[in-house]
Amino acid sequence: MLSRLLRVESFKHLLESASNALLISDHKGQIVFSNAALEKCFGYTGKELLELTIEDLIPKRFRQQHKIYHADYIASPHLHGTHQRLSDALKQLGLHKNGTEFPLEISLIPLETSTGLYVLSIIQETTLQRPAEEAPSQHEALAWESKARLQAILNTATDGIIVIDENGIIETFNPGAERLFGYKAVEAIGQNIIILMPSPHREQGAGYIERYLQTGQGRFIGASRETTGMRKNGSTFPIDISISEMHLGERRLFTGIVRDITERHHFKELEEKNAELERFIYTVSHDLRSPLITIQGFSGMLKQSFTQHNQEQILEDIGRIQAAAGKMQLLLDDLLELSRIGRLPNTPEKFSLSDLVHEAIELVQGAITKGGVQIKVAPTLPHLFGDRRRLLEVMQNLIENAVKFMGDQKAPWIEINAYEEDEKLLCYVRDNGMGINPRYHEKIFNLFDRLHQNVEGTGIGLTIVKRIIEVHEGCIWVQSAGVIGQGSTFYFSLPRAPD
Repeated sequence: MLSRLLRVESFKHLLESASNALLISDHKGQIVFSNAALEKCFGYTGKELLELTIEDLIPKRFRQQHKIYHADYIASPHLHGTHQRLSDALKQLGLHKNGTEFPLEISLIPLETSTGLYVLSIIQETTLQRPAEEAPSQHEALAWESKARLQAILNTATDGIIVIDENGIIETFNPGAERLFGYKAVEAIGQNIIILMPSPHREQGAGYIERYLQTGQGRFIGASRETTGMRKNGSTFPIDISISEMHLGERRLFTGIVRDITERHHFKELEEKNAELERFIYTVSHDLRSPLITIQGFSGMLKQSFTQHNQEQILEDIGRIQAAAGKMQLLLDDLLELSRIGRLPNTPEKFSLSDLVHEAIELVQGAITKGGVQIKVAPTLPHLFGDRRRLLEVMQNLIENAVKFMGDQKAPWIEINAYEEDEKLLCYVRDNGMGINPRYHEKIFNLFDRLHQNVEGTGIGLTIVKRIIEVHEGCIWVQSAGVIGQGSTFYFSLPRAPD
């Protein structure tokens, strides 16, 4: 019946030439006819529309509710209340092919045929402009003006503006977000926000909103924070993100304003590298000069001892030269190790912190046994995610330092433990040794800064530790009163390992 009706030229011309957008759908919501105005309104071609259902033309968050009311309407098409509930389900919003939402008005006319019920939908896109004769109230005029301003902000903002619901589903994705992440709005809307996160944030993101909803606490909400975003092509970049919570009726939404801070990071890194280079040139020249002077001096003494046939003195001079050369080799090896961190990364993996700690203890066992140090390791430790080889260096270095700076402690001990806090893993290595004066808490992580010149080492160890932790997006610090016997506690944080 309907197909015959559409073949009637006058009727078909009437539908196709109508200024309003028209579509006809069957009892399942499948589109069987659309006119040119509808194609223009939603951005699809007529052929594309015939492959869609009504739900494809409304925002995803309303589709399930719409299906329920649509079924009621098909069962009782002449009941005004059912018609009104179906219109309410649409929330007066259409979904364009490019993913943008726009206001509209809908009227429904049931078409009963011998092959079943069809529905003619008359759709009028409402704009921010109203005919003068409507004379909107002052309240309505302000509402329309506010809406226009909001849309203009979304469209022209250089920052990315993203709105998600309580399940992390993206509802708004402005042009700024498209430029940042490489997704078109139509691709991003309806997807979970984790598509914009790299590992390990991606694995943690699914439970973050849920935990916030349960506890009301979250490090992102209501604050600005630097983190890492991931583009559609898989590349990552540093971002600054501010998230605020808002309520629309009973719905709770979260709006994120995202800014690419790649240039800021590059500038900051350049400043740090320049400052580090200055320190490096000065300290390397100083630290290498000392063993070179030793080699030069004892080379002259070796020549003199050789002419005097003083065998004992010759061996002693050679020993001192070898020791100075060994110190230079150690210094150069540490510098090479420092330069490789972050530049030659190993594949990140999830592994047991407990296994890592015991492996580090084995590597330092000689010094531990010699110093009579008791090691206390928590019976249960969480897992880590990262470069296992580099994080083993961190643990080994911290244990080695604790043993090295015990002083005259009669009953030395080292305690190692870790726990989760605010989506992070905090690990600490605590000792009861010499302690560190608070004025030096930051200095000890600087390149070549050594507090005790009489203790063996190059002064690069803690710099390497700090660099490894920062490459893992964590931080390291020390707590100590600088009192002998009260020791020090070195803390480092890392992102929580994915579940």
